[in-house]
Amino acid sequence: MNGGGTRVTDVVPAASTPAADQASRLRALVDGPRAAAGSAAPRPPLAIQPRPEPRPRRAAKIVAVASGKGGVGKTNIAVNISIALAALGIRVTLLDADLGTANADVLCGLMPGARLDEVVRSGWGGRSMRDIAIQAPGGFTLVPGTAGIARMADLTPAQRQRLMDAMAELEHDADVLVIDTAAGVGASVTSFLRIADLGLVVTTPEPTAVADAYALIKCAVGPRAAGTTPAGVGGGEAQHRVPLSLLVNQVADGAEAAGVHARVAAVCGRFLGLPLGLAGHVAHDLRVLSAVRARRPFVLTHPRCEASRDMRQVAMRVAQQIGVGRSSEGRETGPTGLSALFARLLGGHGSESQREMLKSVR
Repeated sequence: MNGGGTRVTDVVPAASTPAADQASRLRALVDGPRAAAGSAAPRPPLAIQPRPEPRPRRAAKIVAVASGKGGVGKTNIAVNISIALAALGIRVTLLDADLGTANADVLCGLMPGARLDEVVRSGWGGRSMRDIAIQAPGGFTLVPGTAGIARMADLTPAQRQRLMDAMAELEHDADVLVIDTAAGVGASVTSFLRIADLGLVVTTPEPTAVADAYALIKCAVGPRAAGTTPAGVGGGEAQHRVPLSLLVNQVADGAEAAGVHARVAAVCGRFLGLPLGLAGHVAHDLRVLSAVRARRPFVLTHPRCEASRDMRQVAMRVAQQIGVGRSSEGRETGPTGLSALFARLLGGHGSESQREMLKSVR
């Protein structure tokens, strides 16, 4: 327009169209300060370097050891199955994830210099899981828990994220990651069970322990909704597949363990639609108690006692179920899949005691 109206030269030039503006911004981002200063000649197009192929990472199979109530020997089972698995030539790390009353180190006769709370509270760039991990008797690695953090719910969001990121390190340092959870049916316990390749639910034949074991299983998989498939069971809209096995501790014999499993499995099948496996049993053995008092794992202190033999049988069954260990020809086989521990949730060898235990296996 002429006069007081807008002149033709005032119209936004074609170079300022949205597409051109976007291209200008992209060039400015690439050229950086030189673009702002104005370069005499246009920059040649950037050469796009091919992204290197990611290196394959080993991820441990996860075995979560849990119980509906305390006092059934859950931590003792976690420690001794770690040793029995290590005796099979498997790299094992035990994470004491009972953040309230952790005591796996006590059963091993160890005095850790640092514990899990230091990883959580040290902040980014502070201590890592590898920093606090220690070698434990029997050839496994222990990440000590702590009594300084009462519950997972007590963590701030930043601390929870720090813990999750730090735990992810453990997947690639072992073939099997054994997690000793807290006792009971808390959210952290069921979360560990849901991301595990195998959940070992420890109970004794006592009626209260059996009832609490079923309560834990029910919380982990969810009750059967009317006309639907329960979570954790194949089919339907199941969000979690929870492979659970019962481990009956302190039994008189195998028949008593089979009876306990039959009762719990029947209820799980009827009300949860869940097939519950039997990982095995561990005999009631006074030498287990003497080993606890001596702060030594019983499979090392008394490798030929009945409880130790039972524990080795459980370890072999667990190794077979999760697909780690040695094949029938004696060749070592690695993990058969990735657990991606917290993507889904939120080594020493050859000690004298261990060799003695291996002799008793043969």
